[in-house]
Amino acid sequence: MGIIEDYFEKRTYVVAGMGTGQGLSTARLLSKLGSNVFGLSRSGTFPSNDVDKNIKILKCDIENEAEVRDCLRDIKAQTGFIDGSINNVGTWGPSESKMAKPELLLSFFKLNVMTQYNVIYAISDMLRPGSNMVNVGASRHLFGANHSAYTISKYAIEEMTRITASALKEKGIRVNSVLPGSVGKDDNFSAVFPFNFNAGNRMDPLKIAYASIFLLSPLSGGISGESITVDDGMGL
Repeated sequence: MGIIEDYFEKRTYVVAGMGTGQGLSTARLLSKLGSNVFGLSRSGTFPSNDVDKNIKILKCDIENEAEVRDCLRDIKAQTGFIDGSINNVGTWGPSESKMAKPELLLSFFKLNVMTQYNVIYAISDMLRPGSNMVNVGASRHLFGANHSAYTISKYAIEEMTRITASALKEKGIRVNSVLPGSVGKDDNFSAVFPFNFNAGNRMDPLKIAYASIFLLSPLSGGISGESITVDDGMGL
């Protein structure tokens, strides 16, 4: 086995936001590396017909911090420890204009920021020293074509990452974020792994998963509070 497999084997990770794109790809990759993987999902069902029985799905309303905490306690009771999380919860939707209505901004902020913060807040006192968290924002190269509710809420994830990393530094916990570009939503992990990436307009979700694994691993041990853009060079 290699150093990455040796590190991740038998560790426990939580993936909050288990859509068929980058969330599921990250969970599959962690599972393939030998980790115990728990997905938090509003529906409580596996998001793909290609079920991976090594990934356990818990029904959880991530907008409810108390419910998130109960789910995390259940995971810790089963495994004895939690080594990190990938906070992938988020949404996109249309707006009548680029200057979104205040109520739409509030809705996006709750779904794109507060959901991730609920996980960070609840899990922070359950993690072992040396644990890591990865938040998922959005590449700034997506912002110009989007409305204010989306861009403000996604940009806030970068500052949330920085301030929570600062707050958790004394506990030996690192927090970083990945900022994806336009990512495909298909469950194509089996077809792409390990590096059979397509050349289409949408990124394979596995590219985001690899970046997340890097940030969870000791290879990024000197990085905390940073937001790394992974968008196939959209701005070039």
